[in-house]
Amino acid sequence: MPVVPQSFAMGEMLAVLLARDMADGEKAIVGTNSDIQVAACNLARARHAPHLWWVSGPGGMTNPTEGIIRPAADAENIAVAQAVMDLPLMIDFIDWQIHFFDFAILGALQTDRFGNINTVCVGDHAKPRLRGPGTVGISALCGLSKRFYIMMTRHDRGAFVPKVDFVCGAGHMTGGSSRTDAGLPEGGPSLVVTPLGVFDFEPASKAMRVRSLHEGVTIDEVRDNTGFDLLVPDKIESTLAPDAEELFVLRRAVDTTGVLPAKFPWPKAN
Repeated sequence: MPVVPQSFAMGEMLAVLLARDMADGEKAIVGTNSDIQVAACNLARARHAPHLWWVSGPGGMTNPTEGIIRPAADAENIAVAQAVMDLPLMIDFIDWQIHFFDFAILGALQTDRFGNINTVCVGDHAKPRLRGPGTVGISALCGLSKRFYIMMTRHDRGAFVPKVDFVCGAGHMTGGSSRTDAGLPEGGPSLVVTPLGVFDFEPASKAMRVRSLHEGVTIDEVRDNTGFDLLVPDKIESTLAPDAEELFVLRRAVDTTGVLPAKFPWPKAN
């Protein structure tokens, strides 16, 4: 696993990396267990995207901002939200409107070479080794959002597999034009952020590609912890670590109670 930086936690870094890719005026949706996702959206709003708005998929709260990170479905968010939408309206957005959301941020039990994600189960569906939270609205968000981010708090061969055991969120399917050939709108996963690096998808093949590696991480380490062959550019960039200003805003305005470092420290070295 990577060399542990002393100045910031893994959760803080993942939030910063996601926030950097968000643009002003975009519309986003996050799910229930979304501490890092909430932090990323509120960090982007505090720094460079004041007109970005995000909504809690399970709760309908829009832009709850108090400097305290809570589960996105927590009823305490209602008091500090700019608006609250009821379930029928949320269903209209999530299930029926193509490209209403600019992006979703999703975690997964598994993801594969083409960014398909699994939150249902690991192993046979009738007798799984591990059962996840289920599909919920993920299928619609992966299919209808302009893009989605995959946020993984572990990077190993159990999480990055050749083929997910259950496709609950369609990525680039089998690569190439297979997503649009199947009748899905253009879109799919754009970035994957993990404790080891940042990954994107090669435009033609749609296969996952190394974009940057975090400090202290080698390409051999990434290959050893990935269950499929990643595309590797001739020159591998180093991930730009969170700077002092990003961390100041994150800690003083977004995560004032330190949820991210408490819940998402760097993994211990093997």
